[in-house]
Amino acid sequence: MIIPPARFPTVTKDHYERTSVSVLGAAAPAEADDRDLVIVALSGVQSFIAESRTTADLYAASEIVGRLASTAAAVCAAPAGAEVVFPVGNAVASETYGTVDLVKAVPNRVVALVQAGAGAQVAAEAAEQVREEWAGWVRESFGRDISTPGMPSVQWVAVPAGHGDYAAKWRLAQEVLTARKRVRDFPGDGQSEWFGRRLCAQSPRWPAEETRPVGTPPHETDVLSAANWVKRRWARKSPGEYVGFPSTGSIASAPYRKMILGRLGEADVYRAVTDLRRVLAQIAPVRESAVPGLDDFCNGDDEPLARWLVESAGHWVHPDVWDGRRLRRGFARDQHDERDFGRIAAAGRGAASTLAQALGGIPPPAYLAVVAQDLDGMGQFLTENATGPAKHRRISEQLSNLAADQRNKMSAPGLFGVPVYTGGDDLLAFAPAATALQVARACHDLVPHDDLPTPSTAILYFHRGASLQRAVSEVGRLLHDAKASHPAKHALAVGFLRRSGARESTIQPWVPAPELAPVYSTGDTAADLLRVFADETGRRISPRLLSDLTRDAEEFADQHLPEELYEAELARLVVRHGGTLADGKNLASLGYLERAGRPTSGDGRRTPERAARVAVFLRQECGQMSDQSAGAKR
Repeated sequence: MIIPPARFPTVTKDHYERTSVSVLGAAAPAEADDRDLVIVALSGVQSFIAESRTTADLYAASEIVGRLASTAAAVCAAPAGAEVVFPVGNAVASETYGTVDLVKAVPNRVVALVQAGAGAQVAAEAAEQVREEWAGWVRESFGRDISTPGMPSVQWVAVPAGHGDYAAKWRLAQEVLTARKRVRDFPGDGQSEWFGRRLCAQSPRWPAEETRPVGTPPHETDVLSAANWVKRRWARKSPGEYVGFPSTGSIASAPYRKMILGRLGEADVYRAVTDLRRVLAQIAPVRESAVPGLDDFCNGDDEPLARWLVESAGHWVHPDVWDGRRLRRGFARDQHDERDFGRIAAAGRGAASTLAQALGGIPPPAYLAVVAQDLDGMGQFLTENATGPAKHRRISEQLSNLAADQRNKMSAPGLFGVPVYTGGDDLLAFAPAATALQVARACHDLVPHDDLPTPSTAILYFHRGASLQRAVSEVGRLLHDAKASHPAKHALAVGFLRRSGARESTIQPWVPAPELAPVYSTGDTAADLLRVFADETGRRISPRLLSDLTRDAEEFADQHLPEELYEAELARLVVRHGGTLADGKNLASLGYLERAGRPTSGDGRRTPERAARVAVFLRQECGQMSDQSAGAKR
């Protein structure tokens, strides 16, 4: 329905209410629904989540958004006769996942049908409850009210019953919400004027608070705004208690620790782990959030030591984290603490290095990956299927079930996937470098393609010591590029970001077009082609392959060169630089299917420069780890 300009939604004077609109307009069509349609949306959540320095911040931001959306859903469900369409009821509850509590599959948008004439009131109440809950968390942290403009940003639309059936009201609501998003409003009364104040290190749109919340540990010295202090303190339930999220180092080392667990029976390994535990005990009784699935490998007579490996050692098996100044900054009781942190750091670094030597000189992995997935064209899909609330509720249930399935799959033994959020239509998760492609493939395959849109996926590998905020932003950009690479979307983007700043990415179709199907083996996907290069049995491919591909690019691009000769020459180069004939075949396939940097219609190029750079990285940094014993038993 097109609303005449004179009847376009009006804006009130109150800043908060300016994020809200109520639709007025033409008379009802012949086929009418007797309830108002309400949509309450939390905007800006992606930036709030991405503006995180640690994985605990990231988890907390996701959890906060989920709690606020749950509050809006609860308010919309309260009136007699109300029906919440999105999310379904079982998505609003919490569930324990490892050592954290997650709100299950709550999207950042709530859709409900309420009694005719009550839509605007219910929507406004839901928005107010969301704001009050957030304000309460700020007061709990600082003991006073502090303005955080734009957090939360709540927008709502209420379409009266007189605007037709569910489909008509849905279309109208989407049009109005889209128009509302184009409006930029700013709070008055000086709420956005902070002359002479430092800005927040994570979110410079807000000023940093001059005082830290009561009970903040001494080592927490970041310059943060009130909104980010709420995020930072979210998992601290009470003094001395901290329920958080696995760190980047802990996630990266999960396969390494699995290998250690499988070899604890060896005398050298057992002794090295015991020494590492003894050194760490000199700092503090450290306990981390366990990586899901790792505790499945605890067994045998070494249960206490194995449990310590799972729950406390993830960060500390990396020798380079043992730095005296960092230890003092993070663990000194006060400025008069007389412990020799330099000596402790040297002992810890030695114990971690000895452990690596006991494992045959294998160091812990330096890289991990962040995985993002999003269903293609979800907005259009919902509009096309807006035949009634029952249809949308079925879709909502499917998304909730998909989210639960993806969480369960990621926690399967050996995958070590750690979800930040799973909403069914999208997800964000971390995984060790060695298993990231498997995690992405598993989450992709769980999507029922006959009932829901196809998914596009992005994987970004990054160093455990690199900026997390940059990694999350980069994976979002990769996902956007994957979707934009072809009208059909359904793409997989895989990229890496080295600590030195070197980067590359390749974009592949998840499954090939029919005319290119022979390139793949039966059942293969792009993830399978790339995963070959992270195989533990694969030989390391020399980076010099990339120089040869660049040098010979013009010859490879010659369309008069038969495919058989092209593939044979490419395989020869790969073998010459340490790979195998199978590696050469896979690289040829990836070159044929490359979408990045090419027009959607194709341009005849086939040289796999991008894929080769990614393949070299995978072979260097993402190899699987064997837990086969090679030493003497105790």
